[in-house]
Amino acid sequence: MHLTQTKNAKLNILLADDDAVDRELFAEGMAETGVLFNLTEASNGIEVLRLVEGSEELPDMIILDLNMPVMDGRTTLKELKSREKFRHIPVFILSTSNAHFDVTAAYGHGANLFLVKPDSFTELVNMLNCLFTIIMKYAYFSRNNG
Repeated sequence: MHLTQTKNAKLNILLADDDAVDRELFAEGMAETGVLFNLTEASNGIEVLRLVEGSEELPDMIILDLNMPVMDGRTTLKELKSREKFRHIPVFILSTSNAHFDVTAAYGHGANLFLVKPDSFTELVNMLNCLFTIIMKYAYFSRNNG
C-alpha cells in the first residue's frame, strides 16, 4: 500500500497516547505539515482495540506511545499484529523511550517505525514533515486485509 494523498483525500490516523498535551501537540504539528488528515485519539491500548474493532474504515496508520495505563503500547502492538484483520496497518511507535530493549522489542513485535518524541514543538513539526514526506512519496506498506 502506497499512501499517496489525492485531492480532498485525508489520511486516517489513530493516535494513542495517554498524555492529552502530547495528543494536542501532535494534532497541531500535523496541521503545520499541510497533510490532510483525520485524527482519532485514544488514551490507552484498550481504546485502540475498541476503535479498530468497531470501525468500518480502518486507520491508514497508528501512532502508538509505549507507556500508557490500562493497556500499554507494547501489549497493544502485540495484539494488533497478532490479528489478521489489523496486521497490515502500519504502526509507528512514538515514545520518550530510546532504550535498546524497547526499540528491539517494538520491531520484534511488528512495529513499522520507532520514533523518539522530540524535545520541542519545532522539532516535532520538523519530524512530522520529514516523516510524512517519506510516507506520502516513497514508502510502501503491506496491504494484506485478510
